[in-house]
Amino acid sequence: MTNGQSTTLLSSVRKLVAAQSLRTVSDRQLLERFRACQDEAAFAALVRRHGSMILGVCRRVLRNEQDAEDACQATFLVLARKAGSIHKKDSLGSWLHGVAFRVASDLKRRRARLPRGFTPAGSP
Repeated sequence: MTNGQSTTLLSSVRKLVAAQSLRTVSDRQLLERFRACQDEAAFAALVRRHGSMILGVCRRVLRNEQDAEDACQATFLVLARKAGSIHKKDSLGSWLHGVAFRVASDLKRRRARLPRGFTPAGSP
């Protein structure tokens, strides 16, 4: 094994171990780790933990898979930007649900305002 391969393998193993150890950590602790030192593993753990719920909310509101995925990603961007201002850190799931609902509802309203037959750039 070359030095580059062993470095890559070691990095992958470290990420896997970090991800496994974060499974038992609370949302509050993950949020604090992300906020304090931009811990990517902590943010990834939050995405894994809450991603399917958020995507489900977005799907129910939008009824369009691509729009739902966009709204889900936008929800996590809001989390990344506002991580330091969330007051009820123990209720992160509830906070994310509300953000996902608002993001998806806003997108639905914007889509409804488009003229019939209009296809936004980048859409099929």
